[in-house]
Amino acid sequence: MEQFKEAILLGPTIEGDENTEVDTVELSEAIMHFISIFWKIVFAIVPPYKWGGGWPAFIVSLVFIGLVTVIVG
Repeated sequence: MEQFKEAILLGPTIEGDENTEVDTVELSEAIMHFISIFWKIVFAIVPPYKWGGGWPAFIVSLVFIGLVTVIVG
């Protein structure tokens, strides 16, 4: 679930614990986020590498690489 939250999130981030400095989102970052949000959500399906010794993540990643190759090809 955390992977989907990170894929969708676009907003300012707070840097550091002691200093509450907030980094704002630049226009170029927002544009790139909205251009690539589809791919971010699709690739968030890849399971965490800690599951099953990394094999499920490896297999799903290979399938996605194959699909992207077919789309580009």
